[in-house]
Amino acid sequence: MSGMSRRQMIQSLLVGAAAMNVRGIARGQTVVEDVVPAGAPQSTIIPPHGIPVAKPRLQGVNRVIVDTDPGNDDALAMLIALSVPSLQVDAVTVCPGNMGIDGYDQQVRNALYVVELAGKSGAVPVYRGVARPILGRPWPVATFIHGSHGLGEVEVSKVKQSVEEEHAVAAMRRIVNHSPGEVTILALGSLTNVAIAILRDEDFVKNVQGVIFVGGKYDGRGYSPGYNVLVDPEAAEVVVRSGVPLLMTGDAPRHDSVLVAEDYDHIADFKSARSDFFIKSNALRRTYEMKYRGASGSLNFDPMAVALAADENMGKEYVSVAMKVELDGEYTRGILVYGEDIYSGNPVPKGNVDICIRADHERFRQMVYRTLQMS
Repeated sequence: MSGMSRRQMIQSLLVGAAAMNVRGIARGQTVVEDVVPAGAPQSTIIPPHGIPVAKPRLQGVNRVIVDTDPGNDDALAMLIALSVPSLQVDAVTVCPGNMGIDGYDQQVRNALYVVELAGKSGAVPVYRGVARPILGRPWPVATFIHGSHGLGEVEVSKVKQSVEEEHAVAAMRRIVNHSPGEVTILALGSLTNVAIAILRDEDFVKNVQGVIFVGGKYDGRGYSPGYNVLVDPEAAEVVVRSGVPLLMTGDAPRHDSVLVAEDYDHIADFKSARSDFFIKSNALRRTYEMKYRGASGSLNFDPMAVALAADENMGKEYVSVAMKVELDGEYTRGILVYGEDIYSGNPVPKGNVDICIRADHERFRQMVYRTLQMS
């Protein structure tokens, strides 16, 4: 962590200088310049469900860092990112998430294993990151859907590739700052590593092309926080207020990433190492989604995030929202909050996050098929 203590890190968060529109400050602007004045024309107001936009701000993604907490859906997402010709994976970094603090080493092994399965062992470096949230608060472990070792029925005990000595946050900053405007972060887990890079480095904020993240549900009544935000809500708040171009998967994966029984049968017929891994690693996820969430198959949030990066025609509908993160509620901590504030009379911020609310299901299926057919 380059000498930064936990106390210093928390102080940096609480001061909030980096979290409150660092990009604007770095350019000599003020936060006031990034809000719509009270009484502005109605067309400038961000309604509760966002303003439709033809395309997200974040376009032309090619070079990426995959920040992940593998995780069976993370594994498929990694395989896609490491296989599609449109993406160059410069690094894989491991964040807090699915397996909890005690399972963090397993997450690292899982990441190394998937890189090997993709045929990129030794070519794509894997970095250990922060193992717990910024404030160190406990979070639920997601073994109920990922299994006790993260990859369903697949247990990874040994891997060929070694993890890098450099810390994930340092590697993230180095890669991004060496190539300004060229590298996007694919954040498939909690946003802890990304937030710390933002807090520590104004150059990183200016130089990163953007962040695509899996934040949870966009629409619905009585919904709970998305898992990745719930792991570290403070980190998510830092990222959404940073001024970095942001794209969130939203509800598109719930409708357009579902793989049903026919898909599983078709994938099983590939009889490749990848397809065998997919079937075994996703058996528990598929059962859980169908039994407890009423889905027709397995939902693939993380793979959809990668698909949006890899193919600009994957997303069909986008909205722009002014997003904040609830940090204090007993039942709502980690909820993503957005919409107009007409009753308070406060200025309404411009949209800071673009959300994909509909994607091309068939295009997604074919991308998954092509990935899993490879030997």
